Amino acid sequence: MSESRSTAERFAENAQVKDVRTLKAFTHPLRMRILDYLNDREDATSTTLAKHLNESTGQTSYHLRQLEKFGLVEEIAGKGTGRERWWRSKGLNVAPEDAQALAQQTPLLRTLAQRQTAERAEKLSAFQGRLAEEEAAWVEASAMTTISTPLTAAELAAFRNEVWDVADRHTEAAKSRRDAGESDGRRRVRIHFDAFPLPEDDAAGED
Repeated sequence: MSESRSTAERFAENAQVKDVRTLKAFTHPLRMRILDYLNDREDATSTTLAKHLNESTGQTSYHLRQLEKFGLVEEIAGKGTGRERWWRSKGLNVAPEDAQALAQQTPLLRTLAQRQTAERAEKLSAFQGRLAEEEAAWVEASAMTTISTPLTAAELAAFRNEVWDVADRHTEAAKSRRDAGESDGRRRVRIHFDAFPLPEDDAAGED
């Protein structure tokens, strides 16, 4: 089992959005679509992206270079030949303290959150729309759950860290299997995780 990592260590693995300039680079509509595709498919070339996003290769190549400039994607070394370059997303994090500062400077953070929320809803709705065609094993293995419970901020942080530890263990094992060439019966799986406080009830504690 892997050791539990700090929030800072987890964030350090991914691209960091710490300023408005980087946030603007990310929230360009086509760049967000490119990153959505890379997150779902793991990697792609500009040609593949152009085909699936109905854009020209010139456009996808340009925006990949811009995303690379801001550290949001990286070229996969050793994969592809000649002019064929393969890219993958580096992940994206906005640390809580940076999110608060950015929210005070620009409405773009809210735009980003709305886009990500809509994208999640689209993916979930698409899955539910094809339930009849999916294999029973995949339907039974999937989940959609909402839980509300009273916690302190420290308890919520502990809960979050435990979930992250579970995610680490499974994603690390998946990478090891992939590197070993194991692929039978495996598909890319989308997992969403949100944990946040609800608005305080003004009447809480009153008789």
